[in-house]
Amino acid sequence: MKSVAALFVVGVLALVVQGALARTIPPPFCPDLAWLVVVGIGLRWPHFVSGVVLAVVLGYGMDLLSGSLMGQHALLRLVSFLAAALAARQLDLSGGVPVGIFVLVMTVVYGMAMVTSLSFFVDANRPGFDVVGASLAHALVNVLATGPMIGIVERVQARFSDEEVGRRGAMPLGFDSGRGGLL
Repeated sequence: MKSVAALFVVGVLALVVQGALARTIPPPFCPDLAWLVVVGIGLRWPHFVSGVVLAVVLGYGMDLLSGSLMGQHALLRLVSFLAAALAARQLDLSGGVPVGIFVLVMTVVYGMAMVTSLSFFVDANRPGFDVVGASLAHALVNVLATGPMIGIVERVQARFSDEEVGRRGAMPLGFDSGRGGLL
């Protein structure tokens, strides 16, 4: 439970830092740190249900902060988490280059899904070549920020999962494991 809470705090802090960076850096060149936390959870988190909950809650937090359609980021972060979890279980994404390629492709897909869903629900213009260029620039920036963000997720997971495993393995007072019963 502590590891879920710690990853939630990391995700919220990523939202705050991303919001602060977005005030100074133009949109395609500002990394999506909170999305990278969700991808890191999908790639490295062993618990599926708590990962889904974290992805949706962090996505909904992004919906609240960004002023976009309610549920848009939550849905797309859920899909990103599921894609990352599936890819981590089916592909060898242990190195930096495979993870970078995965993040590059997923960032472009995420950006196109955002624009397409906006054009569907808000009746905005259809995506053009300018959207593709901005999406590729954003993807390259996300690839540069992938290593540190996934590293933070891994460190938080390792730090708090060791405590939970150690606590689960402890025998209750008055229990003798050698004799298989109570003292």
